[in-house]
Amino acid sequence: METTDYHRIVLEIEEDVCTRFSPLFSKGVGIKARTGCSMEDFICGQLGVPQTYLEERLQTIFLNGKPVDDYRTAKIGDGALLALSAAMPGLVGAIMRRGGYFAGLRESITHKADSDEVCTMEGLVTVKLFNLTVRELGPVLLKHGILVEADDLLDVFTRFADSFRKGCRVVRFDGDPIDSNALVERLEKKDRIVLQVEII
Repeated sequence: METTDYHRIVLEIEEDVCTRFSPLFSKGVGIKARTGCSMEDFICGQLGVPQTYLEERLQTIFLNGKPVDDYRTAKIGDGALLALSAAMPGLVGAIMRRGGYFAGLRESITHKADSDEVCTMEGLVTVKLFNLTVRELGPVLLKHGILVEADDLLDVFTRFADSFRKGCRVVRFDGDPIDSNALVERLEKKDRIVLQVEII
């Protein structure tokens, strides 16, 4: 099923409320994308992340569980799992850092350029965000639109109910304006939801 077939929630919220979605990103969110492209094209071209952010801020990148040094040759296939992090502390952080001094110590597990052609197609990529990238890239992904489990989204709305009541200006479900109580009722009957957030 394409993400266009899922029910869609669109929110207009105040900026400080945006951080309440952090638990979704550590678990992983789905992003509808043109797959078969380079990681650079996916992150910068499709998600709209500035090139300088990719080069300077994203110090640790994992693709399907393997650390990535060259984001230009790493290809994003349908069903890929991409984990993004700023610099992590300690020796482990130094070893996993993209292109770092200790990168040679993980040669056996480092992602290699794909020798097989990856087909270009519409697909779904799961993205996880860690540490500072949650606050910095979370709003970018939310604006793009993310696919999440309805139960996970319901948990966020329930845990931070007061924040959403105060900071959420507009709620639309499949294009129709609804109130927060009706939103909770609809989420209880769904499996997965596309969430799109506009910060006001």
